[in-house]
Amino acid sequence: MRKWIALIVLIMVAMGLLPCYAESEIDPATITVGDVVSFGSYEQDNDLSNGQEPIEWIVLDIQDGKALLLSKHGLLAMGYHSTWDDCTWETCSLRAWLNDSFLNYAFSAEEQSAILMTTVDSSDSQGFDWTMIGGERVSGGNDTQDKVFLLSYAEANRYLGVPIEGSSTQSRVTATAFAIAMGAYVNDDCRTDDGYAARCWWLRSPGGCLNSAAGVSEEGLLTYTRAYHKGIIVRPALWLDLNHETR
Repeated sequence: MRKWIALIVLIMVAMGLLPCYAESEIDPATITVGDVVSFGSYEQDNDLSNGQEPIEWIVLDIQDGKALLLSKHGLLAMGYHSTWDDCTWETCSLRAWLNDSFLNYAFSAEEQSAILMTTVDSSDSQGFDWTMIGGERVSGGNDTQDKVFLLSYAEANRYLGVPIEGSSTQSRVTATAFAIAMGAYVNDDCRTDDGYAARCWWLRSPGGCLNSAAGVSEEGLLTYTRAYHKGIIVRPALWLDLNHETR
């Protein structure tokens, strides 16, 4: 029953039938890197009767009056691409969904106007050279212009310290109840710093073979998986204009 409820919510999200926006809680005068702030709203507790919950974001960077935000939790489980075809960040279905259905569902028009259009770098410098560990060299494709995006491997490593061996709790993340109802698998053997079961999450960089994408494993390590895998969780990222009034 919970999966059917979640499926109905996802359909309504895609159709834009559930607008219900929370007031933003960001003070440009006091915001600092490492803060957790609220901005926008999304279904998270899988209880449709109480509406959407405010989205919590980790402040990864602040520069020139703007802040880079990454969702604190995995908000849903979704494939990087909707088919088994080869894809890049530019052509994947997840990018299209984030900048249309998610953008319009999670943020009011005023909030959307505070989200900056960003040139998203897909160059080789943003990815990992999988040939070092037996994988293929796969192009990241063309740069894009997006309001909502995923972190690249280079960004995830810079801000969260994603290693390629060992383990790291800093880069682990858990999934919301809604994401779990949508099919996100959580690993009870791997825990986040605050004690929750961790789950693999998508990065935008290419994986080590065609039709795959990079991600961060339950252990907090760099990994990759087939782009069609629907059980990986999504952590949106965005640059927010701190000088824009969203209240």
